[in-house]
Amino acid sequence: MHKDRFGYTLFLSISFHLIILIGLSLEIAQRKGANLGSNLTNNSKVKNFSVELKGLALQMGSRPNLDSMIVELKKKVGDHSQDLKIRPRRDTITAVSAHSKQTLYLEKWRERVEEVGNFHYPDEARKNKIFGSLRILVAIRVDGHVEDFRIMESSGSQILDEAAEKIVELAAPFDPLPEEISFETDILEIVRTWRFHEGISLKSTE
Repeated sequence: MHKDRFGYTLFLSISFHLIILIGLSLEIAQRKGANLGSNLTNNSKVKNFSVELKGLALQMGSRPNLDSMIVELKKKVGDHSQDLKIRPRRDTITAVSAHSKQTLYLEKWRERVEEVGNFHYPDEARKNKIFGSLRILVAIRVDGHVEDFRIMESSGSQILDEAAEKIVELAAPFDPLPEEISFETDILEIVRTWRFHEGISLKSTE
């Protein structure tokens, strides 16, 4: 009975060690398989990365030199800054929007154009009783000379539209812009509505 117990114990011990050996063998096999799969995956990644690098190199080769791009960008920035310095400062006003510093100048300008306009009222308009309103823009430089004249809304009569432009030409140059205006404005744009009354007079309204 003692021998049977010893034999049984020996059998269990051998079986236990065999199980351990089999388990270790399986684990080693799994690790090798995993490493092999990892190597295959890594090789695939390396190949893909190599292809990406080649593509990137080709793209970089087709692009302009970085230094040239920086020089060109600096030139554009410099040109834009210079353009901002040269560009005149404009301010557009109406009878309603003019602030206190501009109101006095605008009133003197109105008196001037009405005086000239009534003195040079278009004869054809007076004879044929042509009347109407138009909206104009007169741009005045610091020295009082006219920079631009535009009809923003026509009177519907070529005679009156042409008369308005002629009146501005005859009234110019206007007074130079006072210091309180020229300090922040290079060109003052005055927008007004002119009313040619029926054969009587010219009025500058809002």
